[in-house]
Amino acid sequence: MNLKVEDLMTRIIIRNKPIGFLIAGVIIVAVLPLIIPSQWIQLFTQVLIMALFATGLNMEMGYAGMMPLGQATFLGLGAYSFGILIVKAHMSLAPAIVLALFICLIVNAIIGFLCLRGKPMTFGLLHMAFNILFTTIVAKWIPITGGDVGLSGIPRPHIFAGTVPFYYMVLGLVLICYLIISTIMNSPFGKIAQGLRENEERLIFLGINTKRYQLILFIISGFFAGVAGILLAMLNRGVFSSYVQIILSAQAMMMCLIGGAYSFWGPTLGAALIVIFSNTVSNYVFYWQGILGVIMIVTVLGFRGGILRKRSVKTNVPDVSVNKSPSGGTAG
Repeated sequence: MNLKVEDLMTRIIIRNKPIGFLIAGVIIVAVLPLIIPSQWIQLFTQVLIMALFATGLNMEMGYAGMMPLGQATFLGLGAYSFGILIVKAHMSLAPAIVLALFICLIVNAIIGFLCLRGKPMTFGLLHMAFNILFTTIVAKWIPITGGDVGLSGIPRPHIFAGTVPFYYMVLGLVLICYLIISTIMNSPFGKIAQGLRENEERLIFLGINTKRYQLILFIISGFFAGVAGILLAMLNRGVFSSYVQIILSAQAMMMCLIGGAYSFWGPTLGAALIVIFSNTVSNYVFYWQGILGVIMIVTVLGFRGGILRKRSVKTNVPDVSVNKSPSGGTAG
């Protein structure tokens, strides 16, 4: 009898281990401001924001097998839309956030539609081209964007204006976004998205419009990048050209690869490592980016699939009832 009870308890513990790690992680990040120096709170707030940015990117990259080479476009789009509405149009905080996110959705849909018209390699190159285009617009449209100087004077919500309250605000919003992303990726929609990575041709044969799913995923991913951009603008109380540079897109992909693109928490771990490394080592080593490149090479070669790698598992595509038309599409 005792052996059966012990066996049952062991199974329960193993089955609920991920939930236990999640609760422990939330407790740790919640008490961080109480045990770390005040100057580190700003850094860990940046970690949370970049973790959201990388996790949104991983919806395309890790789950769907797409290659978004210019994701900083949408982080910068959210930040600059919000900053311009606040500084130039003199809008209040709440309407500016809503309108900025709406602009992100519209522009995401247009760019996604154009990028997805070609083959996978064309998608990545077009994505990067839009990033370069947006960087040029930010640099040259000085009366609106401020050029290299950027826009300053971005406010925070009054009750979260302090460093610690703002940290908890960001933590709460990031956890909500994580919950939404997890729900999406564990739904039938998310399973089909993973099927895009495993065998897109099979999905097409089943009559599924893969381009439509890729576009929806593109828009959702870009939306969360826009949310991260708005939070980053509030954190630094300004919007700067570094938010849209192609190097930021590359860093976001590095976060996914180092942490583990096939793991939900991989991008979060990668974001923490890269943000902390870049903000601490750069104070002592001038060529810190070279060291980061070496770490990236070692991680990719030594930890295939990232630090939180998972074994390759074939995704079961949900059953769909379709009537195929002669053209191979879905009838009805």
